Amino acid sequence: MNRGSLWRSPDFLRLWAAQSISETGTQIGQLAVPLLAIGALHVSATELGFLTSARMLPFIVLALPAGAMLDRMRRLPVMIGSDIARALLLAGVPVAYALGMLTLAQLDVAVLLVGAFTVTFDVSYQSYLPALVRREELADANAKLTVSSSAAEMAGPAVAGLLAGVVGAAATVLLDALSFLASGLLCRAIRRPEPEPERADPGTPRSLSKEIGEGLGFILRQRVLRAVAACASLLNLSYAMLTVLLTLYMVRSLDYSSAKVGVVFSVGGVGLVAGAMCASRLIERLGYGRSIMSGVVLCAAGLALMPAASPALSFPFLAGGYFVFGFGAPLFNIAQVTLRQAITPDRLQGRMNASIRFVIWSTIAVGGPLAGFLAETVGMRSAIATGAVIGVLAWLPLLGSSVLSLRRLPEEPAKV
Repeated sequence: MNRGSLWRSPDFLRLWAAQSISETGTQIGQLAVPLLAIGALHVSATELGFLTSARMLPFIVLALPAGAMLDRMRRLPVMIGSDIARALLLAGVPVAYALGMLTLAQLDVAVLLVGAFTVTFDVSYQSYLPALVRREELADANAKLTVSSSAAEMAGPAVAGLLAGVVGAAATVLLDALSFLASGLLCRAIRRPEPEPERADPGTPRSLSKEIGEGLGFILRQRVLRAVAACASLLNLSYAMLTVLLTLYMVRSLDYSSAKVGVVFSVGGVGLVAGAMCASRLIERLGYGRSIMSGVVLCAAGLALMPAASPALSFPFLAGGYFVFGFGAPLFNIAQVTLRQAITPDRLQGRMNASIRFVIWSTIAVGGPLAGFLAETVGMRSAIATGAVIGVLAWLPLLGSSVLSLRRLPEEPAKV
């Protein structure tokens, strides 16, 4: 693999810069919005759980039809429009707060709609990448994009916590809006022609439901994709639950400041950056299958540390758990995303990515409300332990599948 080739691709560098800026703003917003809801609107655990899950709910409702529609059109214009829409939606939050008109309903709606446009952006972005770089560059491209998103996860929460303490959470949300605007402008500057999408035969009506079924059927027929989807679903469910529960636990039970909450999440970001920087070489040494399993095991180990965070000794277990989880997540994600992209024919990229995201991200939407319900029924510590156990078991779907035997990418996409 020529690792330097992507540095000479202006269009990939524009996409990389757009994604880096957007991811940093998103990480700032993902902590700033809950802090705004907790501080200004005094939300309950259940209300915070629904607010957190609202961003992911569109992946349940919209992902499958979006994937089918996006296989009919060029994906770059969709990415640009999605960025601009998210910028406008988030800009309304600090405006409403400044006017004294901010409500939980507005936050829920804004987060929900931002999630809807995140569906279209994310499906378009991962489907567009194989058309932007060569097949042999996919792993390197995914690694570079993961390094920047990992760096954003490291810096974003700390910046959000500090800014929320200095200028307020509402003003901090504005940075998220501006990041989406910058991302959209950078995507607009990409010049490489995008391949013409597949056209139906003249006079033959296209059935959205049939195309959705074709995408889901492709996932179900591929044993590798089935196992990866099940594994990632459990990890996402666990992580979504613990994000809600530990944010509340740190603020209300441990009396952490906004800045200290940001530091805990940022330690996880350090792990993400370290893992992303090592991932490409680890994949080359271990192969794709063993890299996927190794990433899951590391994530599970990190999640297992978190329930040990007692009031008497909390920071080492919370920060250490997030660091270990963060180190494993890029190894798992880079290996499985690259494998998915290589296995899938171009005409099914949108539906494959949408179907996978429907499965693995919908658990995030479930995780928030489930976390709030458990916290209010069995108690905060028991709810945290339950969320961790789900993540610890995430490696089980990989057993008995053909994932572990895969060392290299297939030379050609799978037959449909």
